[in-house]
Amino acid sequence: MHILAAFDKCKDSLSAGEISSLAKKTLEEKNFNVVDSVPMSDGGEGFVEIFTEGGNGELVKVEGRDSVGIKREPLIGICELGNLPDSVSGLIGLPPAGKVGIIEMASISGLAQLPLEERNAWRTSTVGVGDLLKKTSQIGVDVILLGIGGSSTNDCGIGALSALGLEIINKVGSRNLFPCPDSWSEIEEIKKSDLFSLPPLIIACDVSNPLLGINGATHQFGEQKGLSKENRIKMEGQVTELVSKLETPFPHAKENSLLAGSGAAGGVGFGLSLGYEISLVSGFDLISSWFELGSKIKQADLVLTGEGRFDRTSLLGKAPFELIRLANLENKRSVVLAGSVEKEAVEQCRKQFPLTEVYQFGDPSLELKENFERAPELFVNKLNEIFN
Repeated sequence: MHILAAFDKCKDSLSAGEISSLAKKTLEEKNFNVVDSVPMSDGGEGFVEIFTEGGNGELVKVEGRDSVGIKREPLIGICELGNLPDSVSGLIGLPPAGKVGIIEMASISGLAQLPLEERNAWRTSTVGVGDLLKKTSQIGVDVILLGIGGSSTNDCGIGALSALGLEIINKVGSRNLFPCPDSWSEIEEIKKSDLFSLPPLIIACDVSNPLLGINGATHQFGEQKGLSKENRIKMEGQVTELVSKLETPFPHAKENSLLAGSGAAGGVGFGLSLGYEISLVSGFDLISSWFELGSKIKQADLVLTGEGRFDRTSLLGKAPFELIRLANLENKRSVVLAGSVEKEAVEQCRKQFPLTEVYQFGDPSLELKENFERAPELFVNKLNEIFN
């Protein structure tokens, strides 16, 4: 039996690469022929390493400020465009030759970098995203690919623009070099001046939410970034006011705030769209083209996938869901293995995809911390149980 093993990360326990490799090793020990082991990322943690390795590129360490202003040295990726499948160029319109720089927002402004008690979207900024964009461009790339999943920010990308040259002047006349929502009330003027020049910017994003409103960045994603319901209402007002202020240097600011995807990652795409040529691409479509998943599914007898938790949000287009959707279109059996599963999501999935089975490998009798610590063991045990 030929098996394709392609997993997304299990947050706080197994990276996408670790769990995909673990599946491959376990199945090969049982004499299965694994067609391929493909770690998946829709733009969040692991994005740089997964795509750089898949494009036979190199990893480069650069310096930038994280979401609370501490200097870090994350990795970016540099790939030759000629090493990528033609389907990638067709999807995102890459030039025929040159270099692509790959940046992962989660590596510099990531939610996972902050302890639970320090997650506060009022005090976090995307300045580090701007730092990485600038330094990647200075290396000499022809296009930049930015993955924006897993962010800790809700600053509308103003921090990134500030690092790239946008002048945010406070009421006392000084320039704010670390603009976060907590300081927005002190803004007197925003000057466009000369923004640093960037090559075309492609943003990998699987979120279609606008910036404002009940389905916008603040109300939909603010809670996980430390905002209570009361604070989400207050923050929404601040974001609305900021968009109005931005209309002076950027007349199209309000129009851009209504665009699908402008609310992703706390509005970083919105902010960058004000000063740069950007385009959004589905994270799954990108990884599917980059790793030619369509042909790999056709070669496989079974598709094995999973993530940390399989719930109703998984059915909104996360990578494992999209993979089983493609498998069902090819009439291929698929198996989802998740650390925890939501009963309603499993039932809906089975109705929609009769060739798909869903299993939980986490042990409900154990505390969450112990499940995280024993995730490799629990995963292998469930895999052996399924394929005995």
